[in-house]
Amino acid sequence: MLAESTNETEDDDLAPDRAAAEVIDTMALNIPKHVFQPVFEFASVSCQNANPKFREASVTALGVISEGCLELMKTKLEPVLHIVLGALRDPEQMVRGAASFALGQFAEHLQPEIVSHYESVLPCILNALEDASDEVKVSIGEESGLSIQKNVTLDATTKAKN
Repeated sequence: MLAESTNETEDDDLAPDRAAAEVIDTMALNIPKHVFQPVFEFASVSCQNANPKFREASVTALGVISEGCLELMKTKLEPVLHIVLGALRDPEQMVRGAASFALGQFAEHLQPEIVSHYESVLPCILNALEDASDEVKVSIGEESGLSIQKNVTLDATTKAKN
């Protein structure tokens, strides 16, 4: 249902993708050990789907379960990040936007383990800040907790490497 097309005139609360995300979130919070593996398998397959709604759904699902399944996700963080960081480079804006959302959820819920992946995550965030879509730029900034300008981030990154 996460990959269902949403009718623009439809009430957001009644949209199938929104309802599915809420159900998955509730399940992840209450029965995480039964949710993580099926969602991870769905995301692993759907991130390669020709249909962008399935690619979007794959990263949305990972972002949605990150709070409830945090302990399980921390053990599979590298393959999960591989899916999400790949989606940040997707040709479709909606997929990149969903990846921005997921990455922000990871930054919030998968501490401190997410920090150890800074070498792969930081360049993707900086790339997303240059995205042609304002929605992706704003989303990656807000979701990842970036409230500083790109130049300041680049200066700090350069100093950290030296």
